[in-house]
Amino acid sequence: MSFTKKLLVSLIVLFAISCLNLAHAIPSGGKYPPQFALKYGEWFDSWGFNRNYYAGADGYLPNLAYESIGVDRERAYELGEWFRSNYVDRSVRAEAILAYVQSWTDYGYDSDNVIIEEVPQDEWAWNADEMAHMFDETTLTVAIGDCEDMSFLCSTIYLAAGFDVALVSPPEHVALLIWLPEYDNANYYWDISGDGNEYGWIWVEATGEQNSLGWTPPDFTDGDWEAYLLGFSLFNVDVTPRYPTAKDEVSIRASIVSARGSITQVFLNYSIENVEYALPLVAEDSIFEAVIPNQPDGTTVKGTVSAIDSVGFYREYMFEYVVGTSFEIQFPPYLLEAAVVFLALFLLGILIRRRRR
Repeated sequence: MSFTKKLLVSLIVLFAISCLNLAHAIPSGGKYPPQFALKYGEWFDSWGFNRNYYAGADGYLPNLAYESIGVDRERAYELGEWFRSNYVDRSVRAEAILAYVQSWTDYGYDSDNVIIEEVPQDEWAWNADEMAHMFDETTLTVAIGDCEDMSFLCSTIYLAAGFDVALVSPPEHVALLIWLPEYDNANYYWDISGDGNEYGWIWVEATGEQNSLGWTPPDFTDGDWEAYLLGFSLFNVDVTPRYPTAKDEVSIRASIVSARGSITQVFLNYSIENVEYALPLVAEDSIFEAVIPNQPDGTTVKGTVSAIDSVGFYREYMFEYVVGTSFEIQFPPYLLEAAVVFLALFLLGILIRRRRR
């Protein structure tokens, strides 16, 4: 997508959002422009996080990601909610978010752009709402930041837009992953150990306008980096039996752990012939369970397990089964392609033999 087209899309998005007449809270601990306190020779924000250093309990990674969500969510989160409401297709939505951020941010070094009390900062991190307040649709002003600033902005927007997100920290860099296994244009798909998902995490690199969604920079394809899951560090749902008969109750068993807070609500919603049912899942430690009663053969059951944690993260898992359908036809990978090649070779062999005659 050209810069002109990206800019046009971004202007349309911003105009639509401005028409919603949203009431904005104030980011960065209740003060905007944000204010910071000098401690031990470094600058800390209202939450007590160090804006000059990434590591440790008070470092900015991944702590700043939590300053723009939950009760503190503000402009960046609202942007994500807008994308979730206006883009049904998840792949298109994910591409639109990245194009939007790339259009309204420019890469810049901290020492050139962040000056606190007349002192240039060699290292600095802005949170998502601070970045979101820097660009202006009226004046066409873009926000200037570096890799972690753009990653915090992207992470909040993607979370609010309904994606699972993980910040990643290769040496001297910050980027993010989103869970989008159905996306066809990624050059690498990643697995994060212990998150409950298999391969399907794709890279989001917002630091360059031409970086496409799903492109992992060559320097980081060795996987030698840390991943910080945002939202839920574990979200597994088992539906048993997967292909029930008319005699079977169906057990729904969910293993859910919040990465930052505690689980506040887990619900099972399911429908049978357009009749809706809702059940709270009974909790024991991090295991949540419920049972769907047995149904006659041919009944279609559609269900959703949804969870909310104390930080304000939401996630859902959808499933569907037809009672009495006891098997599922699955072809091994590339079986169809192999069959086509075999048939072509077989026909070619027949043609050659006929010509020799």
